[in-house]
Amino acid sequence: MRAREAATSFLLGLCSACIATAAAAEQPADVRALMQRLGRVERVEVAYQERVESGLIDTAVGTRGNLLYQAPDRIRRISDDGDGFALEGNRMQLIRGNQVADELIVPEIKPLAALVGTLRATFAGDLAALQADYRLDYGASEQAWTLDLAPRAMALSPLFQRIRIVGNGATIETIEMLEANGDRRTLQMRLLAREPAGIE
Repeated sequence: MRAREAATSFLLGLCSACIATAAAAEQPADVRALMQRLGRVERVEVAYQERVESGLIDTAVGTRGNLLYQAPDRIRRISDDGDGFALEGNRMQLIRGNQVADELIVPEIKPLAALVGTLRATFAGDLAALQADYRLDYGASEQAWTLDLAPRAMALSPLFQRIRIVGNGATIETIEMLEANGDRRTLQMRLLAREPAGIE
């Protein structure tokens, strides 16, 4: 369970690595153009709000915190309560109360390794690798684009049914995950800093 939770948090955290809040921009024409834009982000810090809805509880659970991503593989996500994770290379540290509580070796956990590989392919602009693990459905209007990801890979299917990412230009604004057990996680982000600054 601990590894599964870490994988879920990693997925949401890394997908949010290119986030800002901006006025309507010209939307990418297709998923290839979208991946090229998102892959240009070198470093970003965001404030996030996460909401978890579960059939096991009557009230949704909400958390807030900060996330820092630096290409190609470093990410640190810490809630206001001091809980979260730090990832670098193939090692993920689980953090509780601002202290390292455990460490995971990513390749030793197949579902987590699958997520890491897929998401690193996303930031590298490797669309072929992404399509190998997901069925992609991209759509865009003047105001926003939407990317739905449904897992093909067996390692991903036990984690979730679908991920929906909504954004504007090079900005990811919302990530919604429908987990395999029916729980729903929604992540909303606000940009604090990003490099390079001129991506739209």
